[in-house]
Amino acid sequence: DAMAVARKSSRDPSGMTLVELAITIVILGILSAIAVPGILGSIHRTGVDGASRQLTEDIRLAQSNAITRGAQARLIVFDQNGAVPDPGNLSDPTKANKYRIELRTGPSALWPSLNDNPSTNPNVLTVWQDLGNQYRGVSVTTSSALLFNSQGFLVNTSAPVNTVLQGPGGTKTVQTTAIGKAAVL
Repeated sequence: DAMAVARKSSRDPSGMTLVELAITIVILGILSAIAVPGILGSIHRTGVDGASRQLTEDIRLAQSNAITRGAQARLIVFDQNGAVPDPGNLSDPTKANKYRIELRTGPSALWPSLNDNPSTNPNVLTVWQDLGNQYRGVSVTTSSALLFNSQGFLVNTSAPVNTVLQGPGGTKTVQTTAIGKAAVL
């Protein structure tokens, strides 16, 4: 019996040989070389994708507020240099890559000051959303000022309005049509 046990243990080693260990390390290295770039690309795309989804949701929120409150609502998006085109023609370098939603009670009423916030002015509906800080590396390359009337349509435009976001994972365009439909392209 002792001889049978000795023969069995010499034929059935319980550890790995150096060759088996080397093959395992090579296989793991190949799998890592394939998977890591894909994972890193997904992380970068998440920033641009997340920022564009958030902006799209807030465009819908601005439109919804215009309809439910029977007032004009504006979502202003500052570009990476702190500028917003017409309707707005605003410039403030401290607002680079930021946006917010505002209301005004009539076409001739004034919009809130850029320094107002929801606690000081009830027509400021959201705090400044900072896409550059919330989504690392994302910047607004094409800004916009979306002005919705009380029916939820964009005012003074029949063409879609594009807001372009760029980051390490690529570029996304948030397009808002004249009827207020927002989509990520």
